[in-house]
Amino acid sequence: MSYELTELKCKSLLKSKGKWCDGNNLWFVVSQNQTAKWVLRYTRAGRRHEMGLGSYPQVSLKEARSQAMLHLSEVRHGKDPIAERTTKSNRSNAPTFADCANQYIGNQQQGWRNKKHIQQWQNTIDQYCAPILEKPVDKVTQEDVLAILLPIWSEINETASRLRGRIEKVLGYAIAAKYRSEMNPALYKGSLEYLLPKVKRVVKHQPSLPWQEMPRLWSHLNDQNGLAKDALMLLILTASRSGEIREMTWQEVDLKNATWTIPSHRMKLGVTHTVPLSQPAIEILQRQKRGSNKDYIFSIRSNRPLSDMTLSALIKRINKLKSQQSMPGFYDSDGRGVTPHGFRSSFRMWAAESAKYQRDVAEFALAHKLPDAVEAAYQRSTLFSERKK
Repeated sequence: MSYELTELKCKSLLKSKGKWCDGNNLWFVVSQNQTAKWVLRYTRAGRRHEMGLGSYPQVSLKEARSQAMLHLSEVRHGKDPIAERTTKSNRSNAPTFADCANQYIGNQQQGWRNKKHIQQWQNTIDQYCAPILEKPVDKVTQEDVLAILLPIWSEINETASRLRGRIEKVLGYAIAAKYRSEMNPALYKGSLEYLLPKVKRVVKHQPSLPWQEMPRLWSHLNDQNGLAKDALMLLILTASRSGEIREMTWQEVDLKNATWTIPSHRMKLGVTHTVPLSQPAIEILQRQKRGSNKDYIFSIRSNRPLSDMTLSALIKRINKLKSQQSMPGFYDSDGRGVTPHGFRSSFRMWAAESAKYQRDVAEFALAHKLPDAVEAAYQRSTLFSERKK
């Protein structure tokens, strides 16, 4: 086939506005400001279409001819070149949102406190992000994120807020890894905060037993038997969290010096915490079966720690028994059955109201961080000797 244009002729045609055909329905179009582009004309289903093939000289004459041949071949095979190009541009080589979530979790899990946190992350993504799991991460839009969040934002706001933050982190990872270039559609500040409804958060504290009721509970626990009862009593005596007690190992305990040192990776704030042990606490530990240093102290079988629900189940059984006997059980001021974590609040109120200990002493006993950053910077001591008293 003979062609009408040459590279030299194309350059000369840039001086004047007009349209010139190269042949094979390929046109060289020059605008008034002396810029040019390639246009392919074709007819499909009785209608004429014009398809841009790029600007000149960025797309050379040779490249334009090659593109024209390819797209005319598509027309002969019953395809629409413009629709085909749109479909191809919508395809993505980026990994899916699910793949990115797995990559992010894999990168971060070494710094997370425990396996439960990893599982919570994975469960949240799997449960709520189904609409975007198989979507290329660079194609996830703000509309996608809103479609996930809006149905649960008001009903279970705490879960929805946590979910939004996790989606933001996965998409932030995708941007850092250059899987997407668009802004993060899960950002709250300056973005989603204007699109999601305002929700008044009601902070629900764990049900705690008034400290005046603790002697009655203690007397009842003394009448119980079993590993869970000992673990719960030690939790109360040390004002510790359930996981810290359940995963306690012999290498953390120094009975001679009456201390229990919890390593940083097991603490919520990631800071090593040393607990002074009272005589009743030591007696509880002394009656446990001694294993190797790495063995869990409260373990039922195969050196596995007590489950997360064991201590809670013990309190529920006690309350059920009390109810059957028409006797008062162990409930908070709202009538909710108390939980193991609530005993930390019982301790805090006792320290303030009855024992009259200073705030810092009680807060350090609970392994809390001082609320004032400046004060915390100067208060380097953990007040161990005061806590021991």
